[in-house]
Amino acid sequence: MIDIEIIGHINAAFGRCYPAEKYERWSTDVVSVGRTSQRNQMFSQPQRSWVINYEALDSGERDALLELFRRAHGALRTFKIADDDDYHCSVAECSITAAAGDTTTQLIKSYYPSETETWNEDRTCIRPSGVYSPSIYIDGAAKTEDTHFTLDDDTGIIDWSGGGAPNGAMAGGEVITADYQFYFQVRFDIDTYTDIRNVPDYWQYNGIRLVEDE
Repeated sequence: MIDIEIIGHINAAFGRCYPAEKYERWSTDVVSVGRTSQRNQMFSQPQRSWVINYEALDSGERDALLELFRRAHGALRTFKIADDDDYHCSVAECSITAAAGDTTTQLIKSYYPSETETWNEDRTCIRPSGVYSPSIYIDGAAKTEDTHFTLDDDTGIIDWSGGGAPNGAMAGGEVITADYQFYFQVRFDIDTYTDIRNVPDYWQYNGIRLVEDE
């Protein structure tokens, strides 16, 4: 469940922050016997994390950041961010072939879809239509939200029972594509808040690690 939300990109939040570091972590289990080894992939997709620096926070910005940390109870609760490098999914990156009888479709994003080593990730935390209106298609024909389908922004699941397909179910073989924007669901990786007061009414807070949370 998404409890707290930052609306806006990381680079713009609170006016004076920027990502200092960004990580994508895979997990591989390596079993070695003599000169041979077996590698087992533990993650089907990377876990992302960001380290953010706030070089100069005025009183209002500092209060907003501290409020967010308190509302999250440190590393306990999750919230949403938009990553300037990865917040948009194009039609070429979201293509799902329906099975007969499907009444729902999970939005995905394919990374490097035209290359051999591609992978798909289910995308949740869809940016609502008031921020960026998603475009959804069946076999290239545009469908209208609340007329042909409903979209759960939290789960990224499209419900076609409103009329997107005959009798609200797919015949099978239809290709659903979408153009949309999304957030990442994250949490603080720390339980302690520490900032530095450099001059009156200005603070510095470095090394805030945000971890992608499934």
